[in-house]
Amino acid sequence: MKKTRIFLSCILAGALTNINATEVLDAISVESSTINDNNGLRKSEVSSTSYMTNEEIEKINPKSISDILNKIPGVTCSLVGTDSIKVHIRGIDSQMYMGEKPGVAVVIDGVPVQETTGKINIDLDNIESIKVIKGGASYLYGNDALSGAVIITTKNAKATNKSKIETEAGSFGTKRVLFETSQGFDNSSLQLQGSIRDSDGYWEDSFVKSKSVNGKYQYYIDDLSDITLGLDYTKRETGDGNSVSGITEAVTNPKSVGVYSYGGYYNSDLTKAFLTYSKTFEDDSNLMLRAHKYIDDKNSKSNRKKYDNIEKWNQNGGKAEYKKSFNEIGFMAGVDIQRNTTDEQQYLAADGSLVNSYNTEENINAVYSELKYELIKDLVTTLNFRYDDIQHKYTDEKNVRNNVEPDYQTFSYRAGLNYSINDNLSLYSSFSTGFRTPSVTQISTNQTALAADPTLNIPSEIDVEKTYNYELGITNKDDLLTYNASIFQIDRKNYIGRIAGNYITSDNEEESNYDNIGDMRSRGLELAISSDSSKPVSFDLAYTYLQAKFTDYWISQQQTLDPDGPYRPLTATYDRVDFSGNNVSRTPNHTINFALNLKSFNDKLTISPELIYRGSYYADEANQFKQGGYTVFNLRTEYKLNKSVEFFGRVDNVLDKNYYQFVNVNSSALATMEDATIRVAAPRAFYAGLRYRF
Repeated sequence: MKKTRIFLSCILAGALTNINATEVLDAISVESSTINDNNGLRKSEVSSTSYMTNEEIEKINPKSISDILNKIPGVTCSLVGTDSIKVHIRGIDSQMYMGEKPGVAVVIDGVPVQETTGKINIDLDNIESIKVIKGGASYLYGNDALSGAVIITTKNAKATNKSKIETEAGSFGTKRVLFETSQGFDNSSLQLQGSIRDSDGYWEDSFVKSKSVNGKYQYYIDDLSDITLGLDYTKRETGDGNSVSGITEAVTNPKSVGVYSYGGYYNSDLTKAFLTYSKTFEDDSNLMLRAHKYIDDKNSKSNRKKYDNIEKWNQNGGKAEYKKSFNEIGFMAGVDIQRNTTDEQQYLAADGSLVNSYNTEENINAVYSELKYELIKDLVTTLNFRYDDIQHKYTDEKNVRNNVEPDYQTFSYRAGLNYSINDNLSLYSSFSTGFRTPSVTQISTNQTALAADPTLNIPSEIDVEKTYNYELGITNKDDLLTYNASIFQIDRKNYIGRIAGNYITSDNEEESNYDNIGDMRSRGLELAISSDSSKPVSFDLAYTYLQAKFTDYWISQQQTLDPDGPYRPLTATYDRVDFSGNNVSRTPNHTINFALNLKSFNDKLTISPELIYRGSYYADEANQFKQGGYTVFNLRTEYKLNKSVEFFGRVDNVLDKNYYQFVNVNSSALATMEDATIRVAAPRAFYAGLRYRF
């Protein structure tokens, strides 16, 4: 069966390369995963998509990537440090908040990046653009794109001579220095950048120290082909202590003084390199070949400083894409090969003895394709298909009984229509899928338990999680307004979770293992509106209405007190409880981000007040603890002294509002708000900087 699937996939990829156009119609541009793809607003787009340029990002002056993504409807960010976040789209994985992947593919320069615990680790000053595709996106990016993809393109080499120096300082010991230059030559161009970002953070030990050097060199072989080499090195140190346990601590110790979370104190050396060859042919076709290597070498502490951890994440891969457009047809066919490994050791901090040592291997072989076809005038259909063959290997150096080698073969697809009412206005509709394979640790945990007791009521195999996304939308871009509105439903099937509930470990081997414990459904409305930013008064609005429910969900809930301590209820008893119909944790019904931009008559001064609103939500899966929403006001300003010099500043939380950024309560029947994990938001903060271009 496996060979048959691979054969059929190759047939499809090959068939796409033999399509011939028979009529002369408007040319169709093909959206692909190539890093040079100029993914602006397209009249043939069939999925809800948001796009932000470097110029738009620069005006935000972000402190973390959440400042950027919060302006996109349907996207919520969970801040897990001074500038570290996890991204959630359309309510997927909002019930998980610690070290799990977020159900969103994070793609940097065309490569799905396997960051530790699903966080985005990137130099904010090196972002050329951000594109967010909402809905299942595995048809392009494979594993874990359950609810979409965040596609980040770093700054490109440009055939111009220009440079920039930027410096900034502010609250909580924040300091930032940036130097950037772009130089054009006769047959090549070069981009170089270096930056330093430091902050003590509001919470105790939530410091960030980041130094980054990166660059791209592009050599033009001829008028139609080029080679690009990209290098990036970032040294990053981050602290700990941004959450407290219980409502009393949230009031008396909002800065989490003396509190150590489960994991933190990361020291990371991140090295990225890629080489891309691009060739444009005269018959409206393009070939792209790319190889990449990412190394994340880090150490950290876990279990409240009990353990020291050493990790090395190594990603190697290559991708090939061929695109061709005819008058009525456009297509893309690609091959994606990834060879990823991790090597991890854990030591007891007290005496340095080795506790755990294991490594993983992930081999991905995938083919994917996209076809656009104009059925009739102004009505374009888009079809995507991807086949993934994923092979895992988990090796435990301390206990060979834990070793597993699962493999998965998965299909993903998208089908959609776009009808252009006129040059500015279009309607779109699509159906897309996403998937997530079980992790090797989940498979290993179950295997070890069954080896010890074959009578346990736990699965020997765990099904792959799937999402099915349906949406209908309208988009418009003209001189007055740009807007995009969509309604959606995303069904998540075979959710993989711990039988005893998230983050609970029991001495009952049956309860501590993993299963497909439920299904979920998210429904909602997303609306993005912006007016012409060149006018004296303009605005940007992002609104989301979201209803996320467990449609079929059960756990084995803790019922009795735990005499062994709050973190390992080893002697507790459990009962099977059905939470079907409950709201998914930490998914507010309403979110709003509204910014007003006011310019002076000479366009030198811009003042931008911003409102951020988050509605109420349940902090637990049992829906016993409902948290109130909050409204926060921020203020940004920019003054252009001349063409070269700009002053900028911002005030966060202008009214100095006291609110909780995040609240989680575990699934125990005995839980109270004194068991909650709470992150108290930072108070009012000030930042100011200078930008000089030459």
